[in-house]
Amino acid sequence: MQRINYKINGLNVIFIKTDKFKTTDFILNFRNYLNGDTVTKRALIPYVLKAGTQNYSTKKEINEKLETLYGASLGISINKQGLMQILSMRMSIINDTYLMTNSTLLEDAFQFFHEVIFNPKCENNVFSEKIVSEEKRLLKAQFNALYDDKIRYAYDKLIEEMCKDENYRIKALGRIEDIDSIDPSNLYSVYQDILKNDTVDLLVIGDIDKERLKGLIEKHLSFNDRQEIKEVVDTQTKEIDKVNKIVESQELNQAKLNIGFRTNVNGKDNDYYHLLLMNAMLGVYPHSLLFRNVREKASLCYYISSNIDKAKGIMIIYAGINKKDFDQAYKLVLDQINKLITGDFDEALMNNSSKALVNDLLQMSDNPIAVLASEYSHLLYDEIFDINSIIEKIKAVTKEDIQKVAQKLKEDTIFFLTKEEVNE
Repeated sequence: MQRINYKINGLNVIFIKTDKFKTTDFILNFRNYLNGDTVTKRALIPYVLKAGTQNYSTKKEINEKLETLYGASLGISINKQGLMQILSMRMSIINDTYLMTNSTLLEDAFQFFHEVIFNPKCENNVFSEKIVSEEKRLLKAQFNALYDDKIRYAYDKLIEEMCKDENYRIKALGRIEDIDSIDPSNLYSVYQDILKNDTVDLLVIGDIDKERLKGLIEKHLSFNDRQEIKEVVDTQTKEIDKVNKIVESQELNQAKLNIGFRTNVNGKDNDYYHLLLMNAMLGVYPHSLLFRNVREKASLCYYISSNIDKAKGIMIIYAGINKKDFDQAYKLVLDQINKLITGDFDEALMNNSSKALVNDLLQMSDNPIAVLASEYSHLLYDEIFDINSIIEKIKAVTKEDIQKVAQKLKEDTIFFLTKEEVNE
């Protein structure tokens, strides 16, 4: 693979030239700081863009157009990384050099991408009222679906409680209570601000002539110069005098135990890969401590896993348990962390976790969209994505490194979602 970085006016371009894939994939990301005043509008905008354009005024017409592009796919997403809210639009098409009858497919795809971004369905110089109204309804349905998904609900509630005085508490989707105040005019105004001021990054992967690609970008994706929004790591934190415990009751059969920790390590720290391996040993794989000892040996949970956020420096353990097992399960979870702190683990656990992480990386390299996502993640940390370098860092982690990084964990908040109140 050959990586080519360049800038065209206000657009940062990363082009990965490779003949490994039969497709050409590109992702356009708009990034700006997470802002409570605009977060919900920004979350709604990609769905409005994908619902209609001036020349393809319905979702049906957009899908029909994609079919004419040999089954191209158009995806959208909204997410957050640390301080940032990121609006992503991605497209995947077959490489037109494999087509006998259409050598302009890439040009057609860029032209359509331009249409979606710069020529949305508008009326009286604002977004279409009909489209905005429908997408508001669907966004509300998404929030309701999140409430019904109790695993996700408990996970989000833990973050909300743990980071209640920090910006990070805000969901990437925003807030359901904001939706009714959104109208075509104020939504369009926010979108114009995004086009004018957000940092914009285009990532492309495929077997394309670099000059041809550059010409297409200059023709179809023109952005004015702008300041770059760079800081992704959210260092906002708090002093923890006592672990905060919140219990909430709902109608459900299986209780949800979620525990949040401050890791005091983020993606820019030298010991980040120590944390990554420690988390793998704790709760990512079937051989990890939590799964093996809490779920399999003690049969105290239906599922259990741990997850780290490199931009925020937090770790969350989440499990489905019987409510009567709270004390026993909670104690056993902390026992597994103590094993990492004291070095009470065998070499096989560390080796298997290291191999599993390396295998995940190698598998990821076979997926063009996953490669672009990793490239972008590293771009936010001013790093170059290099699988071999990451593998070497993982392999270099020692038992002492695991113990040291585990000692930095600080338990912050417990969120217990259960059917009945639990006596404190």
